[in-house]
Amino acid sequence: MRDTIDMLKRYAAQSEEFSILALVSVGNEIQAFLQRVVMMRQCFVGILLFIVILISGCTSLNAQKDILQPADDEKQLLTIQLISWNTILPKEHLLAHKIELFQQEHPNVEIKIDWHQGYGNGRKASWFKTTDPSYLYDDDAQKTPDIVELVPNQVKDLYRLGRIEPLNMNESVLDEYVVTSNDGYVLGIKSKVNPLLLYYNKEIFESLGIDPPSEQWGISELNKAIGILKAAGYEVYIPLSPYTLEWAASLFGSRIVGADGTTFTGYLDSEETLKAARWISSIGTKIEFPEGSNTENMFPYILMEGKTALAIEYAYGFLPSSVNSYEEIAQRNEQVHIAGVPRGENGINPAQISALSLTSRSKSKDLAMQLLRYLTKDRSTLNSNIATHTLNAFMKELNMPVSEERKSTILEEMKRSVPATLYMHENTRAVIHTYYKTAIPNPLIAIRDGQGGIDQLKQYIVQLQQ
Repeated sequence: MRDTIDMLKRYAAQSEEFSILALVSVGNEIQAFLQRVVMMRQCFVGILLFIVILISGCTSLNAQKDILQPADDEKQLLTIQLISWNTILPKEHLLAHKIELFQQEHPNVEIKIDWHQGYGNGRKASWFKTTDPSYLYDDDAQKTPDIVELVPNQVKDLYRLGRIEPLNMNESVLDEYVVTSNDGYVLGIKSKVNPLLLYYNKEIFESLGIDPPSEQWGISELNKAIGILKAAGYEVYIPLSPYTLEWAASLFGSRIVGADGTTFTGYLDSEETLKAARWISSIGTKIEFPEGSNTENMFPYILMEGKTALAIEYAYGFLPSSVNSYEEIAQRNEQVHIAGVPRGENGINPAQISALSLTSRSKSKDLAMQLLRYLTKDRSTLNSNIATHTLNAFMKELNMPVSEERKSTILEEMKRSVPATLYMHENTRAVIHTYYKTAIPNPLIAIRDGQGGIDQLKQYIVQLQQ
């Protein structure tokens, strides 16, 4: 019996050990399974997280691309208004070409050039005041260009009205290439310079033994040459206008306006200015022709055909739609040469100057300033570029290349020139010295015809102040 009981105990013990071992084995298997489940879950979570990150990254990139894409498509706009008689082939203009190069370097910029032949009334002579362009004088104007081409008198007037923005430029570095206010602010960079020139027939001068003219001539040397030419039966063309009057007055040691640029009393009506006006009148140049008259009776044809041996006239803009520049004259008649206008000790060259200015209503001022700095960055070629653009603006395509010798004369006169006091607006459609009596200031007509004096100059001052 005891043996049986002992056997049962041993069996029970073995069974319990077996159960425990079985349980332990099962537990180990469950634990391993659970670990695999956990690992699989972690792996799944990792994969899921990776997918989420990947999707999120792609979404972020797409979102970023969507943000950047409009910036690429939405270009910065810049509008520029330029004056040129030649608006048919604007690509031929050097200034337009420079602006195009700037745009190529800034593909996110779109520049529109608005070409005009002038502002306002096309028959209005450039020495009369105008309130054009109207969008700059109008308080309610909504659309204005960012950059506009104006003459110094307009620039200063519009600056006073708050319509022109001072340029953040170093005046001392740019010096002769800028237009400034009376208080020293840079208001524009020069785009065109049209100086007075002395035209002469070299063959006639040599045949009469007259030395070639020079800017170093004074009034006595000029009078001597005029006397010889007229005695030999040749004509001299020096018309009386506000521009030639300013030049002639300087030869007589006078000026037509005070240092402030606005005071004419005591200057324009001085005895020296009257003497200058009467001297021009004594030359006898007549430029009044009825409308529709033959252009061959006018300057520059009278010069090219040998009827006139000496003339004082601007380099450009005297006969629109025909021969309209010094270079065209010289290429048509090789005997016609140019020289600087006589200046003596005190003389000046009152040039017709235009400048690029920044409008106060511009919505792209920073971009506009970038362009203006770009156009003036190469000081070594700036004067030549201005001369080329001025020529481009006034003439048709030339048959021959521009003479470097003549261009050198132009560049020297540009450097010596000052803004013409009474150049009120640029109008390439109207002749500089108009051939119509109604466009010449009446007081000057009276003086030219020997019917007036100081009182007429005082009347002219009143007209200028209106």
